[in-house]
Amino acid sequence: MKKYTSLFILGLFVILFTASCSSDQANTAKLNIDTETTRAGQAESMQVNFQGKMVTIEAGDMIAAQAMNAEDADAQAVMDVNSALMGADKEAQLLDVNFTMSDEPVENGMFIFGIETEDAKNLTLEMHDEEGFAMVANNKFDVTEGNNYKALNVKSLNPGSYNFRLKDASGKELNRVVKVAEEK
Repeated sequence: MKKYTSLFILGLFVILFTASCSSDQANTAKLNIDTETTRAGQAESMQVNFQGKMVTIEAGDMIAAQAMNAEDADAQAVMDVNSALMGADKEAQLLDVNFTMSDEPVENGMFIFGIETEDAKNLTLEMHDEEGFAMVANNKFDVTEGNNYKALNVKSLNPGSYNFRLKDASGKELNRVVKVAEEK
């Protein structure tokens, strides 16, 4: 255990030193959701066919995935090192939700998914490129008890496969692969 602690501290100092020497320009992609508004200034909802069922996704359920700034990315890197070290001592825990998504590639620029849970949660969404090196989306959102439907705008992503991860505050997570198709 002392070796892991020493390794963690050394890794932390290396990451902090490297981060303090890097530039503030991050090579990240941003995802934006454009919603039309009514005269009253409230965003509209959208109707989508999700696994054979028509669901309404309100503007508040549309997730505006945001890339991390350099400072947040450095903090996330430190947390990832810590998680990797802690993972050597314990088995990864699965997020206790019922997650549904289509197996078909996303063609219309909106990735629709469903989360069913027994209690309200605050979740963190992360998407990484296929190799897992570059984070292309990061956002936090809340889900309520019961069925929740969310939409993630992936129009700015290049076609390909992405690693999609949901995490809760206790470190439980769920991982899936999302395929983004070329626009026709």
